[in-house]
Amino acid sequence: MRILLAAVVLCACIHDPEPPAPETPDGGMGDAASAAPSIADVLDCGTAGSAGGLPAGNDLRRIELDPAAFPSARCNDGTQAVFYVRPAATVAGRSRWMIQLQGGGGCHDAATCAKRWCSVDSNIGMEHMTARMAPTGLVGQGVLARDAANPYADANHVLLRYCSSDNHGGRTGPLDVETVHPVTGDAVKFRIEFHGRDILDAVIATLRKDGGPIDATLPDLDDATDVVLAGASAGGGGVIGNADYLEEILRTKSTNATALRFVALIDSTFSPANEALDWGTSTLCTNQTLCTWQAILTFFSKLYARETDASCMAWHAAHAPGSEWLCQDSDHIVRNHVTTPFFMRQGLRDRLLGPNAVESLVSVPGRGLMTEQLFTSIVHDDLLALANLRTTAEEAAAITTTPGAFGPPCMKHETLSDNANALGVSVTTSGTAYTMFGLFSNWQRAQGVSSVVYDPTMTATCP
Repeated sequence: MRILLAAVVLCACIHDPEPPAPETPDGGMGDAASAAPSIADVLDCGTAGSAGGLPAGNDLRRIELDPAAFPSARCNDGTQAVFYVRPAATVAGRSRWMIQLQGGGGCHDAATCAKRWCSVDSNIGMEHMTARMAPTGLVGQGVLARDAANPYADANHVLLRYCSSDNHGGRTGPLDVETVHPVTGDAVKFRIEFHGRDILDAVIATLRKDGGPIDATLPDLDDATDVVLAGASAGGGGVIGNADYLEEILRTKSTNATALRFVALIDSTFSPANEALDWGTSTLCTNQTLCTWQAILTFFSKLYARETDASCMAWHAAHAPGSEWLCQDSDHIVRNHVTTPFFMRQGLRDRLLGPNAVESLVSVPGRGLMTEQLFTSIVHDDLLALANLRTTAEEAAAITTTPGAFGPPCMKHETLSDNANALGVSVTTSGTAYTMFGLFSNWQRAQGVSSVVYDPTMTATCP
């Protein structure tokens, strides 16, 4: 079963400048002399997944992060992480940036990481855990397309390739873990690490030309006046967990902080509020005695910790001590603690999130077991409710911009990486057709309609 953990985040770990000694799964330090081989050397069943890949091409060029400058910027298998860039197409575009965090699920223990590596019970595979399969270049699509329908078509384009399985949030490892081979069933022991936040740090420092080689034609990120941090699915969870953190870095380092506009674009990770659901009916309760959302989050964070929103932790410590565990949940964070201006895009009939919720057998208090229709109804209402965050959020006073929202009735999960779904989907109401980027541009300008969520009185186009 794939449960709803789109982006579980946990409190920050200390960031060591050098790779730490390996840890055992119970948190103890292992013997470096007897360190286990990498997951890549132990599991001979490594397989590329059928989903989540990006087409090779010549639009964006691969940049390999400098291991001397960024020794912790490593993928699950220990290979040095990479990212992709394309300099702006126009002089005006040189101060504008679209930075995308790639999606692709995740894993939370030795067994799920082994299955992920071998693409067993998953449509994601080893390509999201290693840099070994990273092409030398990519085709720019969706939010990274040179297309007239994309208002950031001429901007600098950056894609952080996802290879850490941690929603771009980890600072942990290497770890030596034990499980069974997902194909043969034999006992195996391998080394794995989770460095999503370290990779993000390294990419941003490189774009700021503060360590490691970079394309000489690419402007310095410190001179930016307009930056969008975008992501879908696990990338969307990464945006939620990193937006406030990254905004603080960019404003601190900016050559003109008063001119900098930094916003977040989040896709395919917005579900019914997990803390409000009844997990006592779920298969996690029946099969693993994980019967509360707190118990579930704690269990799924046992192997490694992830960075979380710092203001969420501070707010809960000050106002509701003992509830800091809620800051592990991206759905809670985005509803209460993301103070960076953000725009939410979520398909109401998301073919991954909705069915996963139904399969989990979770219940909605007063409304019964989750169904796909119920999931759609709740997400519809919750997208509209984002307009009230400046009143309802726990950090309401710190939220200065009302979020924008686009909720088409489409099924596609992860829509930012292809032209048809990022640029071509529309919802028509009162005779006007609205696209995601049309609403996004209105929202940025604070002019016109900035939120449209489909209902039966509207029409829509979905690829």
